[in-house]
Amino acid sequence: MDASLLGFSGLGEVYNLHPVFVHFPIALLPVSFLFYAIGWLRASQSAFFAGRACLGLATAGLALSVITGLRAEGGIPHNDVIHRIMHTHEIVGFTVLGLSIVLLTWCSLRREHRPPAAPAFVAVLGVTALLALQNADLGGRMVFVEGAGVKAAAIPVTADSPAVPPPAEPPKHDHSSHKHSHKH
Repeated sequence: MDASLLGFSGLGEVYNLHPVFVHFPIALLPVSFLFYAIGWLRASQSAFFAGRACLGLATAGLALSVITGLRAEGGIPHNDVIHRIMHTHEIVGFTVLGLSIVLLTWCSLRREHRPPAAPAFVAVLGVTALLALQNADLGGRMVFVEGAGVKAAAIPVTADSPAVPPPAEPPKHDHSSHKHSHKH
C-alpha cells in the first residue's frame, strides 16, 4: 500500500463535488422502500422507523446532489450528447427530489411511524426509488460512457500500448519428449 496516496487530495482535483453526494440517495431510497414494504407487510413499527430514517437521509442527500449538480452543470466541458443526457438527468433529479419531499411530508403526518394510506405510500416510494436508479444510470452514462467530467488518461491507448493486452497464445505442444497417440 502506498500511504502517500491517502488524505483526500483527489477531492481537490475533481471538477465538482456532485459525485460525493449522489450515492447516498441512490442507496438509501431503495433501502427505504424495502423497510417500508416490510413494515407494511408485517405491521412492523421498527421497519417503518428505519424506512423513515433512510428516507430522511436520502432526501438530505438528494438536496445536496441537486445543488452540487446545478453547480457542476456549467463547470464541466461537454458535447451535445452529454448535454442532452445532462438535461434529462436534471429533470429526473428534480422529480426525485420533489417526490422525496412529498413522501417525507406524507410519512410525517402521523406521530406513529406507519404513514397514512401505507400501500399507496409504498407504491409511490417504489416509483421514486426506480426513478433514482434510472437517474443513476443517466449519470453513469454521462461519466463512464461519454466521459463527462473525467480527466483524460495519462497514457493514451495506442496500437503499441493497447488498453487490453492481447490474448495469450496457448502453450506450444511438443511431441519430441514423449510418445502418444492423438490426432492433430
